[in-house]
Amino acid sequence: MKNIDYKYVEEFVNSILEQLKNILDVDTVNFVQHYLNHDEYEMAFEGLFIEIMKLDKMPKIDFSKSKEIAEILKLDQDSVFDFEFWKKFNDYLEKKHGNR
Repeated sequence: MKNIDYKYVEEFVNSILEQLKNILDVDTVNFVQHYLNHDEYEMAFEGLFIEIMKLDKMPKIDFSKSKEIAEILKLDQDSVFDFEFWKKFNDYLEKKHGNR
């Protein structure tokens, strides 16, 4: 079984929160931080990206790294808040790459 580097995951999620703190609503930021504080990285990541996907404009974040971390967290196999998260997440990433 592969060990997960949760520090890597947490740093990435926190960097996105910092970058988008003026775009995301305060409840979203608090929600994500709450789950990070309780070591619920899957919930923090999924919740954050559910909100990011609702934004009118796509933020400039590392989508390759985002997908890598989602896979590390096994969100491609199981999600918490939205059972279609993986499909929606991939559709969103595809849209991002299609806009280049």
